[in-house]
Amino acid sequence: MSDLFDLSNFDNYKEDNCREVKKAEGGLPIALWESYSSFANSNGGVIILGVGER
Repeated sequence: MSDLFDLSNFDNYKEDNCREVKKAEGGLPIALWESYSSFANSNGGVIILGVGER
């Protein structure tokens, strides 16, 4: 999974079929579970909480 996410390249990442970001203001967002389920039923992925996509 290390090829899915490298913290040193964080600013260059965009959401795609194996990377997802969620703001998570006020706790776990309900939309988290949809992404979680999608990754569980595919090749997996990385969900980053506390970050919003620009």
